[in-house]
Amino acid sequence: MSSSAFPLRPLSGAWLAAAWLACSLTALPAFAQTARPTPAANLVSAKASDVPARTSAAVQATPEADLRITYEAMSVGSDGVRRSSIYTNRVYRRKGQLWIERELPAALRQSQEHGHEHENGPHAGHAHDEARAAPLSVRRSEDGKVAVEVVLAKLRRVISVDQAHHGNVGYGGSFENVYWIVPPTALQGMERVGKPQAGVQRYKAVAGEQTTVVDWDIANQFARRVERGDAHGTERIVVTATRLPGPLAQPWKRIEGYDRGDYSDLLD
Repeated sequence: MSSSAFPLRPLSGAWLAAAWLACSLTALPAFAQTARPTPAANLVSAKASDVPARTSAAVQATPEADLRITYEAMSVGSDGVRRSSIYTNRVYRRKGQLWIERELPAALRQSQEHGHEHENGPHAGHAHDEARAAPLSVRRSEDGKVAVEVVLAKLRRVISVDQAHHGNVGYGGSFENVYWIVPPTALQGMERVGKPQAGVQRYKAVAGEQTTVVDWDIANQFARRVERGDAHGTERIVVTATRLPGPLAQPWKRIEGYDRGDYSDLLD
């Protein structure tokens, strides 16, 4: 992959690393003779016409979890400049439902608490800055349709986002890629490496000069770690996920009583 296909620059929603990794995983070559799918992968594998129903079955069979997911990306461009980015999301995973919330660095939180504005603040009819890293509520119905809402806490509004604008609010477009980090179907195209260790099964795939390694949590059904890079060390993405301690959270309780709107409210 060329550096132009991996543009590490500030983007609305900062979802580049996750989106690039997800696209790469869906294009993995098949290793049918060595792959040993997990139970969830067995549920998902099907004819195209059966995919929504089987994906729904896999979603229902997946344990609920609160996850802290960190995305790290690095590339070296043809100009010799090394570019990197890192961010962390908290993902609250329920049956057919996701709440995705950016975890802000301590320095930024402290700066905001002191009244410093790092972006133009939201105002009537124009809340692009607030939407850039705002929490997302994502729901998947049994027929596979996905509803995305962005939560504008300062305005006390919940905005319904149509599919054409999902990327503008930080949603990469694949429920499966957020729900499992690596979709179970992608594991079917990877080589199983050794036996499970401490409840984690490793998978590996090589496509050209790109190598992908996935550490899959068997019981909790999510990728604890994903690393993808090229043979020359010019591109690398690492995704790490850990379960948050304590009882399952209910962040959506915070938006009870918020006003509702649609994405046109954010446009000029």
